[in-house]
Amino acid sequence: MTTADQPADQSAEPSAATPSRRPQIIAAILMAATAAAFWGASRLTWATVSAEDGLSPQRAFDVKGSDWSPWLTPLALVYLAGIIVVLAVRGWALRVVAILVAAGGVLAAFPAISLLTGGGDSDYAADAGDIPDRYVVLFVDTKAPAALLVLLGTVCSVAAGVMLLRVARGAVSTSKYTTPAARREKLEKEIFAEHERRKKAEAQAKAAPDAAEDTAAGDDLAKSREANERMMWDALDTGIDPTDPSDTDDR
Repeated sequence: MTTADQPADQSAEPSAATPSRRPQIIAAILMAATAAAFWGASRLTWATVSAEDGLSPQRAFDVKGSDWSPWLTPLALVYLAGIIVVLAVRGWALRVVAILVAAGGVLAAFPAISLLTGGGDSDYAADAGDIPDRYVVLFVDTKAPAALLVLLGTVCSVAAGVMLLRVARGAVSTSKYTTPAARREKLEKEIFAEHERRKKAEAQAKAAPDAAEDTAAGDDLAKSREANERMMWDALDTGIDPTDPSDTDDR
């Protein structure tokens, strides 16, 4: 391998690794969007309860999202902390995190759905708004935008979980379930490339004009032989005879 080829290979490796990290980065962005949606919804007014106690004029009580759904704020903090986790873990740990990410978003959606479908429940609204018992609830005015914001966060969290699951499955399939034929082909290419490097190192060692170049060529030859020995053992493990040229030529 020439020195001109080495920078090309080194520059190709980061470009090949970048796409594998991209889904996790997108999932992290979706988790940040989920955290923002849940935190914002917890600060919004989910319902306005009109009530009276018979002694004073009618009053309106605002029920915030943190009152209607108390775990919205903790979930937002968990999703923010989880961004670091999804960028650090791999394999089965990433699968577990992906499931938790999706499950948290689904659980957060239930209070929002209850608001949209049966938000007029005066008893729950009175309890959530911590309205004194002496007041009688007259009617409840629900705010749909707050619930829709939570559902948007749920969609983002589920999308992030699905994306992380795909990343985890892809990592397992590429590292654990590579077919024997693919491994054999890769080893054959490595053996051939190593053979060419060894021949070149030997030629440089013979044609070195002075002792310094001879020493450098000898070092390259020693490194080449060491790497070649490792690949020979890998080849034997896959059933290839690296000492038989016809074995690699026929494949």
